[in-house]
Amino acid sequence: MRVLHAYLTALPETAGILVSASLVDRVKGQPSVILDGTGGYRVVRHRADRADFTINVYHRTMHEAADLAFALRERLLEDLPGTVVGGGQVLDVNEVHSPVFLADMTSGEYRYIAAIALYLTATTA
Repeated sequence: MRVLHAYLTALPETAGILVSASLVDRVKGQPSVILDGTGGYRVVRHRADRADFTINVYHRTMHEAADLAFALRERLLEDLPGTVVGGGQVLDVNEVHSPVFLADMTSGEYRYIAAIALYLTATTA
């Protein structure tokens, strides 16, 4: 979680947008990226892990939510692999499913969700 959060909060696309692992302190209508860790497993003994995440992108309009979700998709798939951030090195990123519109059933807000798998290893630097 720390690796993904550190990467996303440093992007210009998320400037002024809440990036969190929780809905705590989020205000309805606030543009947000909420990260849900959904599992993973050890890929290589003592060396590499896979971490699975669902990424929930909320925004004021459906269009803004889609724009942000697909901008983040591009960054995650094209720019994140090979990056050292948040105490880890991202070896690769696989898309489990691309962003899809799914209104939040509780709040009724515009939301796009996507799922990725990060392959990473710890860094000592």
